[in-house]
Amino acid sequence: MNRTPHFTTRGRREANRALDLLDAQLGLNQVNVAEAARGIELLVRSHSSLAFSLLRDAGFVDRFGAALRHLGLRGIEQRLDEVVHSVMAEPIPGPIRGRRHRDDLPPLERTDADGNPLPPPPGFY
Repeated sequence: MNRTPHFTTRGRREANRALDLLDAQLGLNQVNVAEAARGIELLVRSHSSLAFSLLRDAGFVDRFGAALRHLGLRGIEQRLDEVVHSVMAEPIPGPIRGRRHRDDLPPLERTDADGNPLPPPPGFY
């Protein structure tokens, strides 16, 4: 954390303290939930991107799962498993029954529902 230029001195100090708290839990057979939760809270408070990147790490989520649940957090992979599928990931249906896409039409046929001409397709300037 000391070499990160975009952190404030206070943020750097909190991040280092949080990492020290979490590091102290690594050698134990069982994680102390209160100490680990305090470390995660300090990490979130110092810089949210640090906590987000750790929540993406499966090993971190496995090791500190009890502390994360105590804080009401979950790992990114666990959250993605809850979503069956994304509507945004479904393909948009294209032209049907032999119709051509409007970008492939000649300029005179490129009109909207009111008959007004459409702007030229992207990349055709």
